[in-house]
Amino acid sequence: MSNHMSSIGFEVYSQEDFERLAELVYTSGKRMITKKGIYSYLESGKGIELWLQMNKRNEIIGLNPHYSGLSRIRVGLTNELMNDSNSILDGTFHAWADPADETVESGSYPFVFDMPNRANFGDIQVPQILNIQLTAFAHELSVYDDEDHYLESQESEMKFASESFIPSGLFGNEETPSATAIFSGKVIDTSVVTNEHTGATFYWALVKTLGGEIDVVADKGLLRKEMIPGGIISGSFWLSAKFLDNPLTKKKSLLQGLLGR
Repeated sequence: MSNHMSSIGFEVYSQEDFERLAELVYTSGKRMITKKGIYSYLESGKGIELWLQMNKRNEIIGLNPHYSGLSRIRVGLTNELMNDSNSILDGTFHAWADPADETVESGSYPFVFDMPNRANFGDIQVPQILNIQLTAFAHELSVYDDEDHYLESQESEMKFASESFIPSGLFGNEETPSATAIFSGKVIDTSVVTNEHTGATFYWALVKTLGGEIDVVADKGLLRKEMIPGGIISGSFWLSAKFLDNPLTKKKSLLQGLLGR
């Protein structure tokens, strides 16, 4: 059974697997101290990342995967979202993809993404426009040799374009939107990636979809056939991103400065 960890070559299927992986990141990762807690950051080759979260008492409170790929997508940040299930070191943002000119709340579509290193930044100003690297972790994934095969696979009269994006996380029953999406796109580049720590392999692709290019990672067990450049992929995904630009942060008031906040 695939999950976000197996999508980048970490075989985590039980609590014991999770604890072993957390211990690896705890002992081998690079420490990053923030005002809200501590990250231990571990790279496992070719863009594979793990972000272990610890509170100020050095207690583990979370562990997030990420993959730093080749994508670069311009977005307009409109809001930072707070979810009861998030830890103090998690980050979740609402944004618009490919905003028109300098109008933040416009563009191809709105969507939500999670962020593994949110606490490395201060009080981020919204709205603002910046570039992010965006990775989609596949939950379900279908692969087609070309656009014709993709269109033929859709039996209904109404067909989705080969480059389409549905921000499904905005339409759920939960009070706070989630960082999930359903999209299709054209494969620009793809390869099989090996995780240096585990030796396990997974699929990576750079995919052009509506609004920009997105990195896609997938457990090999999800695919019935390999992705190829020029082919089309379609599926459902969890979205994780990192800033490529330094975000604008809010200026502290005189009182906040005096109080050290």
